[in-house]
Amino acid sequence: MIDLSSSFLKALLKHSKSPLVIFKIKPVLVVVEHNDAYQALIERIGGSLKFYDIDVIPNLLSNREKDLLIKTVNKVSELKVNATLIIHPIYSNSPNVKWELEFSPVLHGENQADYIICSLKEIPVNENDLESILFELSESEARFRGFFEQAPLGMCVLRGRDLITEYANDNILKIWGKTRKEIIGIAQEEARQELGLQKQILSRVKDIFKTGEPLTLNELKISTPISDGYYIAMYQPLKNDKNEVTRILVIIKDITEQVNFKKELLKAKDILKIAMDASEMGSWNIDIESKKVLLSERAKQIYELESNKLDLDEAKSLINPENLSFLTSSIRKALHNRDAFNIEYQINLKGPKHKTKWLRTAGKAYYNEQGKGVYIAGAVLDITEHKQDEIRKNDFIGMVSHELKTPLTALNAYVQLLQFKLKETENDFTTETLNKINVQLKRMSLMIDGFLNVSLLESGKIQLHKIDFDLVELIQIIAEENRVILPSHFIQVIGTDGMMVNADREKIGNVVNNLISNAAKYSKKESFIAIKCEKRKGELVVSVEDEGIGIKESNIPKLFDRFFRVESPVTQTIAGFGVGLYICAEVIERHKGKIWAESRYGEGSTFYFSLPTAE
Repeated sequence: MIDLSSSFLKALLKHSKSPLVIFKIKPVLVVVEHNDAYQALIERIGGSLKFYDIDVIPNLLSNREKDLLIKTVNKVSELKVNATLIIHPIYSNSPNVKWELEFSPVLHGENQADYIICSLKEIPVNENDLESILFELSESEARFRGFFEQAPLGMCVLRGRDLITEYANDNILKIWGKTRKEIIGIAQEEARQELGLQKQILSRVKDIFKTGEPLTLNELKISTPISDGYYIAMYQPLKNDKNEVTRILVIIKDITEQVNFKKELLKAKDILKIAMDASEMGSWNIDIESKKVLLSERAKQIYELESNKLDLDEAKSLINPENLSFLTSSIRKALHNRDAFNIEYQINLKGPKHKTKWLRTAGKAYYNEQGKGVYIAGAVLDITEHKQDEIRKNDFIGMVSHELKTPLTALNAYVQLLQFKLKETENDFTTETLNKINVQLKRMSLMIDGFLNVSLLESGKIQLHKIDFDLVELIQIIAEENRVILPSHFIQVIGTDGMMVNADREKIGNVVNNLISNAAKYSKKESFIAIKCEKRKGELVVSVEDEGIGIKESNIPKLFDRFFRVESPVTQTIAGFGVGLYICAEVIERHKGKIWAESRYGEGSTFYFSLPTAE
């Protein structure tokens, strides 16, 4: 085996005046050592081009001679014999010479060869050799033309300052709307009349012959009698052996679709800006890594700040402490679930006067390719006036509801007194009438309680008074009361005693009562209402199932919205204001439970709510 680090080997290589190189057999033709004469040859044939390195020999040959070179090396390796090969380096700076290569295998052990020593000698070509070289060059040009024609981009070669078209592929002819007969050998300005409107561009292209620098034009508009479009045009200078620019290679890529999309995007952006300005909405952006907040001009006005840039901690300090926890947790949840958020919150403005505002903000997070959150962006709207109107409305509803309770309570007492007095009489009509009045009074009382509860919920004044109690026992009591009020329905309770919860007994009772009342309102007489209570992992789940008209799937997500009622010919005859389920949802959520519904349109519905167990 050759010791490549041997000083003797290095001295031997240096002593030789002819180019010497040592190849490794596997992989084929990899140079592992060479002398100064070989290095000088490489520098001479390649100049300063990075393409030319010590492994350059195969890259200088035609495909035919490259195959011949590899076969010769394999022969020397397999047969362990010397071999000579003459080749023509047609792609070097000296294509008018031929090289004589002598290969000798380096044997060791059991006649195994790992390396091949190659000596190289340059020989001037004769006329026959020149013909061979010209033949190889013509083959090379044919390959170039094949690539030129099959390229997916528009390509052409322009000669001289008159920009005479020498080559043009089908793609660029299609872009120009020309045939080869109309373009080849003719100056661009003469062949393409539309260039008369692009004097400045033509001047820049012609300057390439002076500067020798490439030119790139982005979003160049090309108009032809056939079509208009946008393109990227690259002009690459081609130089001779004297480093003079003689031709320009032109490469054109169609970007019409991208430019039109960009225009539509800018148009949509302008429309969005007009809409935001009209609605007096501002925008904001939070850089998650730097924790910097950037506000639009309108957002800056909403927050009444002097600068549109602030730290995240500074932005948090403006938010009412009562809303901060809910706001940050909602954004974190949206960030984790890759979902949008829509939140109302109150801010305390800085300044000599204590001033507060109500804002609504909506937004979502954006992520990089690795799935990491990069920034959060959204819009903000000042809803102070709307919120104040809502508070005043809720206060009014609460006041009116409270005032109505007093005469209603008195009226209810009088009805009960009359019922007591008539117990011993046989006046069936009066007794039945008083019973009906009592039912209607209960319904009116429930409606007034609903409005009062809405007012308390909206103002944040509703309080929970939690105690431990048996949920099934409460449901059975409420079911019995409803059997008296609703004798037209069969109400059944399914569940065992001993299911304890820690909750507000009165408010949970109102939820159950409301669900039973709804089940009766939206189902036929003499139908079943089944109330189930079952224990699941860490929670109790109550369901109220009816055999009523059912709910369309599109309406189910809106059932628990305030004042929402399903619109249909059937529901138009059923009284209600759409606040019952809203109050139920708020009460259950404040108990850290869940409420939902399932329905089969035309067959019936089941409403569920869950509460954490007392443990």
